[in-house]
This record gives sequence, C-alpha cells and structure tokens, in this order.
Amino acid sequence: MPDFIPVLVAAILGLIVLLLVFGGGIGYYPSEGRISSSSKTINLGEYFIVSYFTGEETVATFGGEVNNGLFSSLDQKTDFEIEKIEDVSEGTINLKIWNSNHYGNFIIFINGNEVYRGAPNIGDKTISFGPNILKRNNVIEVKAESSGWKIWAPTVYIFDIDISVSYKGEETRTIDFDLTDMEVNSLNRGRLLIFGERKGDGNLETRLNGIEIYAGRTPIYIDFAVDTLRRETNTIDLSTEPNTRYNISSAQIVLFFG
Repeated sequence: MPDFIPVLVAAILGLIVLLLVFGGGIGYYPSEGRISSSSKTINLGEYFIVSYFTGEETVATFGGEVNNGLFSSLDQKTDFEIEKIEDVSEGTINLKIWNSNHYGNFIIFINGNEVYRGAPNIGDKTISFGPNILKRNNVIEVKAESSGWKIWAPTVYIFDIDISVSYKGEETRTIDFDLTDMEVNSLNRGRLLIFGERKGDGNLETRLNGIEIYAGRTPIYIDFAVDTLRRETNTIDLSTEPNTRYNISSAQIVLFFG
C-alpha cells in the first residue's frame, strides 16, 4: 500500500472529527449579480371594488292626492329599490304639483328622513338630496300639513313624483411596487391573477406603467411580457369599462426570474 494512503485516511478522519466537534456544513452562495429566489409575488389587494357608472336612473314614479284637515287626512307612500346602491352619488325628486289650495305645507320623507317641507307652486320643482339616506330597499312618503285654523277645508295637494339617482364616475385601484436592478435584469415573465365577481358587461382593464397588459373578465390567469417593468417604482392600474362593477376578492402579480 502506498505510503500516502494512511496519511490521507487520517486527514479525512480528522476533518470528520472537527465537523462533529465544532459543527458546520456546506453552504451555497449565489453568484454575484443573480437573485436567490425564482419568483416574487406582489399582492395587489383583497376585497376591493373597481367600477365605472355614469348617468341617471329613474327608480320610482307615483302620484295622487294628499290632504290634511280637522276631520280627515290622506297620505301617500310607495317602495322603491336601488340595485347599485354603492355607486349612487346623488338623489333627485322631480315634483309636479297639479293643484293645491296651499293651506299648509307639502312634506316628503325618504326612509323616515325629511327631504322637503314647503308650499310649492303649481308646476314643476326639483329637490336634491344626498345618498346617505338611501338603501337598497327604500320608502318614500308624502304628507300634507294640517290646514290649522282653516277648519272649513283640509290642505290639499295633487301631485306626481319621479325619483331618480345619479351614479358617480370611475372607481379604480392603483398599486405601486419597487424592483431592484438585479431583479429587473433577471426577469423572465410575469403572471397576472385576478379573481372576483362581475356586474355589467364591461372588461376589467389592467395597465402596467401606463401600458395595457390585459383587458378581460374575471377570473384572470394570464402571462405577460415584462419589458415595461423598470428599476425602482412600478405602477399597476385597474379600471373597468362603463356601467360595470367588479367585486375583486384577490389580485396578484407573480414575477419569474431566470
């Protein structure tokens, strides 16, 4: 047996003893200029709304006579529903008085909130109110104020009412995220994942640094080119086409390196 074999065996045994006594291991260190992870997930948010509604919608139409006197009174009320209640920016009552003796005031309540009290002239009148008193299911009630000392006749109004609501404009989602030089240089592809429910017919539009990377309906699971990404701050914008609402449950971007 060659003379160096016992020396080699002894050296190996000594190294094993040192490792057992002092601990240690074999570490891996990525080469300079490369990242150690193969992907990066950017959370764009959970349980948020992207919508775009404009214009007006008539939600109730009714009319008749209200009166109030010493011996009798007559009120009028009706129910109405607003499907897109979250998107309402203002309510409007278009009132038309056909006839009245104006002995007392004309009073309008919505969901128990007084929105008008006065003695409107014969003709048309517009009354605006805020969206905070509205719900999905609503009640409008119309009354006449008592004629008071005019005991010979009640207060009388003959009227028609249209109730309309205006919808606000666009509700979007904007998220900023940062990338390092090393990450940008190592990018291979990106993946967009968006899940949620849609109301309306419009697409959900996604822009990355001002460039549209996808327009479609949820669920969305697509890969996209990464040439629009840059070092430091990047911006994702989510919006939708008119008369559409997306209730987003989760949205992410996954960036792959290599």
